[in-house]
Amino acid sequence: MATGSDIQQRLEEMRAALVKRGVAITPKRAKVLEILATSDEHPNVGDLHAEVQRWHPSTSLATVYNTIELLKETGQVLELEFSAAANRYDGRRPDSHPHLVCLECQRIDDLEVPEPEGIFEAIGAETGYEVVRQRLDYYGICPNCQKKRESRLSGQAGFVALNDRANY
Repeated sequence: MATGSDIQQRLEEMRAALVKRGVAITPKRAKVLEILATSDEHPNVGDLHAEVQRWHPSTSLATVYNTIELLKETGQVLELEFSAAANRYDGRRPDSHPHLVCLECQRIDDLEVPEPEGIFEAIGAETGYEVVRQRLDYYGICPNCQKKRESRLSGQAGFVALNDRANY
């Protein structure tokens, strides 16, 4: 879990990267940065927009999209692309790292799995590619969804048992 000083440092890195590009840090942009730097949730643009609007109601969706694009261009946010859902963004850890994705609720958690040393070079030697990044996602059912599933199934079993008794 990130500490207050970790979050502050992350915010400063994001701000500095944008300022270096000549981008003004408006209050609305600052709020987008803050949400990304503090979120464990890997929000999508809609989530970001809704949260920024709580503080700055006149914020347009374009402002959020443009800020995300600037952060992507400066390497300050990691975009997680999913074909069946809206892209999600990781501002706390913009480096390539593995994720665990729930197939039911789409929750995304960061994983602390060490990358095999020399893997990029080994792949490059075998294929001729210059490997510059990777993306590794694991898919499963999160603990909350497992509990919900168990509750549903146990409720259905009780319903079936009652129906079976009614037939006798």
